[in-house]
Amino acid sequence: MRGILTAFAAMLLSFHRWQFAQPLLALITLAWAAATQDASAAIPFVVIMGTAGTTGTLDWLLTDFYDAEWVRDGVNNKNPLKDIAEEKSSAKEYGGKKVVYAHHTTRNKSPFFCAEYGYFAEGDIQGGVDITVNIFKMMGRVGPLTDDVIQDASKSDAAWEGVEDNNFNALVDDLARRQELALSYDGRGVLCLLNGDPGTTTTLTVDSPGGVAGSVFGNRFLTKDFYVGAIDPATGALRAGISKILAVASTGLTATTAAAVNAAWADNDYIVKVANPDVTSAVNTEYNKWPLGMIGLFDDGTYMANYGGVDRTMVDNVCSYVIPSVGVLSVDGMQIAADALDTRIGGTTSLMLCHNSIRRLVIKLTQADRRYADRDLMNPDPGTKAFKQGDITVGEVPVKAIRDFPFGMLLGLDVEGAKLRRYVSSGGEWVTNNNGKWFPAGLGREAIDAKEAWYRLRYNYWAKNPAFAWRMDGITGATVSIVRPLGD
Repeated sequence: MRGILTAFAAMLLSFHRWQFAQPLLALITLAWAAATQDASAAIPFVVIMGTAGTTGTLDWLLTDFYDAEWVRDGVNNKNPLKDIAEEKSSAKEYGGKKVVYAHHTTRNKSPFFCAEYGYFAEGDIQGGVDITVNIFKMMGRVGPLTDDVIQDASKSDAAWEGVEDNNFNALVDDLARRQELALSYDGRGVLCLLNGDPGTTTTLTVDSPGGVAGSVFGNRFLTKDFYVGAIDPATGALRAGISKILAVASTGLTATTAAAVNAAWADNDYIVKVANPDVTSAVNTEYNKWPLGMIGLFDDGTYMANYGGVDRTMVDNVCSYVIPSVGVLSVDGMQIAADALDTRIGGTTSLMLCHNSIRRLVIKLTQADRRYADRDLMNPDPGTKAFKQGDITVGEVPVKAIRDFPFGMLLGLDVEGAKLRRYVSSGGEWVTNNNGKWFPAGLGREAIDAKEAWYRLRYNYWAKNPAFAWRMDGITGATVSIVRPLGD
């Protein structure tokens, strides 16, 4: 009996599921003591049971448990303005060198109330101009990736998702994010302006995000690891020296570069994104490479003086009605703009666009009145549909908040009258060759066992009749939170 119990106990001691072996070993210990009629015989087994392993002592035997659900959407991929523009615009296939269309600008001046047998005015003809639409190109690149990592990540138990699928799908989202940014601005590609001469320091003090005057949140569109250059606003030339953004301050006022900036950089220079650290010409920067956005399309020459080859200071028909330096926003001010649209071109405001901070000012216009207008005054709701990012209205016209829109601006559109168009040569495609999507990463001496993929778009947004819009600039009193979309 004692021999059998001893052998069974030894087997249990070798059993690595200790939590199951432990109760059985206790029973064997008691049986041993009974068989020998000696309680002290149980002591060796009691001592062994006292050394039971814990997750700390047996950590070397444990593995991590991976939840198969990974956080894919850790960045902000909402692109509301791009969605609005594509919904409201008519898509046009583009081919050839450029898009040209005729724009009616002046009436026949001969209509005349005359006397019987009296003279009437000289003959005249209709006037017009040809407008040219250029197409802009956008590129994205994946890689370099080695075949080793692609193959390793293709195993379902070795990666959250295949490297190819992850990078290809995410790049399309990243391109859409840049499109969203460009769609709010004037096509110049200006990220911000230098606020003061930086000398040769590693600190850039900046303002005017997107090239729109303002002292708040100047580093709004600067991103860590961007290569940036400085454009001389007087000549459009790239100044010497390229800098890499190392960090952006939470105050919104400064950015830190990886090395001292070039002494040639000066106050009010345009800061633009450049392709790589070896760039020496504005050709290889984003300056004047963005497609036209809302404040370039709907402008009076303040930001985009040349509209498709037509000087806006000479031809008012391609200008929107702009009220500068508005100051305090009011319902009467918006009504003035809406009335001006009717007077100038017979347009009717059907959509308004602005930054979230301006939408909050619109909400404040009725805040005092709404306090007593709730259906249940015993349980009042102080908010509006905007709290859940719905559209509030003015005169039943929706006011849409766009996170990238310029501060201090409110844009009103007659969407149908403005004739928004999206001219597309390539709506988005992977560049291919004999190897499919892949291109070698490096040639000759610099060749490495890796490859990369390229993605391109060619398009431009356009308003065939920008007079069907109004814009209020310089609205004051808005509170701007210094918050960046995650991933930017």
